[in-house]
Amino acid sequence: MTQKTHQRSRSTWTALVGLALIGVGIEAGCAPDSSDGEQLSEEAQDALKGMLEDVWPEVISLHLEAARTATVSLADAASAWSADPTSTEARAAAQEAWTSALAAWQETEVMQLGPAGDSLKFVGGQDLRDEIYSWPLTNPCMVDQRTARGEYAETTFFDDVLVNSTGFDALETLLFSEPNTHVCPSQVLRDNDWEALGAEGVAQARADYAGVLTDQIIVNIDAIVGGWEDGFGADLASAGTEGSSFVAQLEAANAIYDALFYLETRSKDRKLGWPLGLTDCGEDSCMGEIETPLAGGSQQWLASNLKGFRALFIGGEGLGMSDLLASVGHQDLADQVIVALDEADAAVAELDAPFDTVDSAKLTAAHTAVKKVTDLLKSDIATVLTLQVPLEAAGDND
Repeated sequence: MTQKTHQRSRSTWTALVGLALIGVGIEAGCAPDSSDGEQLSEEAQDALKGMLEDVWPEVISLHLEAARTATVSLADAASAWSADPTSTEARAAAQEAWTSALAAWQETEVMQLGPAGDSLKFVGGQDLRDEIYSWPLTNPCMVDQRTARGEYAETTFFDDVLVNSTGFDALETLLFSEPNTHVCPSQVLRDNDWEALGAEGVAQARADYAGVLTDQIIVNIDAIVGGWEDGFGADLASAGTEGSSFVAQLEAANAIYDALFYLETRSKDRKLGWPLGLTDCGEDSCMGEIETPLAGGSQQWLASNLKGFRALFIGGEGLGMSDLLASVGHQDLADQVIVALDEADAAVAELDAPFDTVDSAKLTAAHTAVKKVTDLLKSDIATVLTLQVPLEAAGDND
């Protein structure tokens, strides 16, 4: 969140901390003083502190590193394609590298707290996720226009354009569109302007544009890492102390909890809910709103989201929300989440085709399985740890 939108008062969060102490393991007869969590057991205090300290080094940093490594490989493949733009082999290699890089990035989609996060929702948010992957905000025609005009080569390109012309989304258009074709109506992009490039010119422009975008993705991943290392990681770990942006440790824990809701509001409601017709997308049919329609792979992205959720929930090799639940006497609830995740993984593994072609019964089964996870997240876990469900998910009962 920015300062403008960070409206929770110190007194509000102090009161919430007091309520949390009632709900997370205070023995009957004890009256919590609602100040700073001192009434929590030593084990629970350690788990809460450990979760806030470990989330960066043990979870998010490792996933960002994997995404960066895969994107560097994509940059190499894009460079090779640019050197030989009409080579079907070079283009196919770049497509394969894009698929691997996006799969790695999809695991971080569930980790949008801090610099990657929405500046209107998260403390320390810098909106960097949208610069890297803006789905569902995509615009293939705009990408085709910028390809024809050569705008990607301008030094101010990333200052002047919207996110629907950048990132992995735009790369899909460049890498997977039919050669020498565009999707724009004639009043938006004249065929003469496109044809002036010629087939080889279009291929060269797309390959060059892809290289520019891939390099910028690496820059933006580095910016997220820098934001964590230059202060946000310490800010989160020191929650509840003087100088931290987080008034209380509970507020910081809520930032992690909020990030987990990607599985609810994006994976379940949009990635699965739209093609099933369970969630409104603003169109007569939402089937056209699935992820990466040119490249396919929507089932793979969902599997990666689940992997990212699991890592953030258990805390990787460190302490996570599952450990916090165990520390306050709710190992059973932590176990239920893991079992539900296992079931969701199995259901998603049965999705052997993109969501616009897969059997609807399999898609429904995946939605049901993912919903078991998110129902535990926004009901039982919220109650036990007295966490605030994000407004975007609060009224969602599907």
